[in-house]
Amino acid sequence: MSKNAKTSLKELILSRYSFLSSKEKKVADYILQNLHLAFSLPINSLAEKSDVSSATVVRFSQNLGFSGFQELRTRMFEEVKEEINPEERFKLFVPDGNAVKTVIKVAENEVKNINVTIDNISPRLFKEFIEKLRKSSYINTLGIGISSILARLAAYLLNQAGLKTHFLQKEEHYFLEKLINLNKGEAILAFSFPPYSKETISAAKFCYERRITCLAITDKPGAPLAKYSHSTLTANTKNIMFTNSIAAVVVLLNAIATEVALLNKKQVVLHLDLINQLEKDGFLT
Repeated sequence: MSKNAKTSLKELILSRYSFLSSKEKKVADYILQNLHLAFSLPINSLAEKSDVSSATVVRFSQNLGFSGFQELRTRMFEEVKEEINPEERFKLFVPDGNAVKTVIKVAENEVKNINVTIDNISPRLFKEFIEKLRKSSYINTLGIGISSILARLAAYLLNQAGLKTHFLQKEEHYFLEKLINLNKGEAILAFSFPPYSKETISAAKFCYERRITCLAITDKPGAPLAKYSHSTLTANTKNIMFTNSIAAVVVLLNAIATEVALLNKKQVVLHLDLINQLEKDGFLT
């Protein structure tokens, strides 16, 4: 069975249904009615649920065109994995003792995230995002959890690109306490990914309603943060682990900073020259 087959498993089973034996049809019926449960069952459990033998499940799999039950189970998992939460999805992965395979799986996942992110970028929205950053007199980056790491990285990169940027560290103060004195010319750059921090969204809403420029980087256009953003960019963050992957976000941030730096080239070069002179004079040692 081609791994790239576009036919859904349900369509495949229905197309082969009349060619199945009466016992194989029991397996087909169970899977059609319980796909969200069947994909997680070992072969003996699926056989028991279908009231057939394990050998029948194997024959059923082969009659659909799969090499065996494991390939069928992989196909079932592929069709339902987007609909289950990350924690449950993580529980289904079984280590095979080969660490290199884990590296390959993670790398393949990250490459896919980056490619999906690139495919979904609108040149118009990207340009708009950059323009709003450059027009801001001061940028405040914020996020909670892994988003705080990205917010800190964004502040570093944007400062290197010639924009005055400050990372709002989450300590004893709420974001709102730090944002209450923002001026109209300032902006916030907020990061939020599933399960979406309520405090980050509240902070964005607070600024948005006070006509402070709000920029967002999140995982999809319909994410809660996007509602309170004047310009939003998205990055794919799906991961094998139950946390969000950040590789595509880092690529996006690098692209933003690079574009800003190229547009601010004269200022950036002067900044670099000053840094080099300070190093020569011993101020940075």
